[in-house]
Amino acid sequence: MEQSQEPFITFFQLYPNAPAPRRADPMLLGSIPLRAHRYCEPFTTGCGFGWYGFPPTDFALLWDGTNVFWKVAGETHWQQFDTVVFPGFPEHYTRYAPAQIAKFAGTPFLAQAPEAGIIQIWTGLMIKTRPDWAILVRSVANMPRDPAFEVLDGIIETDWWVGPVVTPIRLCKTDQPILFRSRRPLFQIQPVLKSAYDDATLESSLVVDDLAALRSDQWQAFEDAMVLRNTPGARVGSYKLERRRRSGIRHQAGKAK
Repeated sequence: MEQSQEPFITFFQLYPNAPAPRRADPMLLGSIPLRAHRYCEPFTTGCGFGWYGFPPTDFALLWDGTNVFWKVAGETHWQQFDTVVFPGFPEHYTRYAPAQIAKFAGTPFLAQAPEAGIIQIWTGLMIKTRPDWAILVRSVANMPRDPAFEVLDGIIETDWWVGPVVTPIRLCKTDQPILFRSRRPLFQIQPVLKSAYDDATLESSLVVDDLAALRSDQWQAFEDAMVLRNTPGARVGSYKLERRRRSGIRHQAGKAK
């Protein structure tokens, strides 16, 4: 497939029978109030931005403050580990992988980091994006955090790195099982232009802390926003309607080119 014909992002799921990523849900898996869905466009856009990544199977972790144990859901025996290879993966991998990279069949599914309570999880995913695009791997947007663990954010340049997408988590509670379900998203994958986080972009910022310094066009932009927000009968959902109007203008302009 030629580069111009490739999709923006390609997901490779190496673990057999593991759930594939899927588009993030603006309704946050049906958990947000109907009013937020109808009127709070920034919230729903944030919820729906990207794709969900899932655990490859149901499993549980247990941390005693020093050692970490794991088991597949439904089993009774806890196993202490430094690293865990996903069950059945080495045989599946070596059946298809070229001989020169067969040695990577033991790539861990779970691995303890040197820092206490940090676990690295590979859900079986590799990801390829178009040139100049990276991915932000983060906790699921706007979903209440599980008090027993947290997902640590990371940016991966997947236009050149087509390797395991490893997600570190921090365990927050000891002496209680922490269950991970394959039907519940573990993290969210969001596309990011590489130029968005380079030094030139991040150093190009300005803080205006004096109202006397605002230009007339900036006052006009503020007025437009406040009129839109406070017009009687149009306040609820006014941002959403205006955003869609502007999106339609951009879409028509793109078709005209």
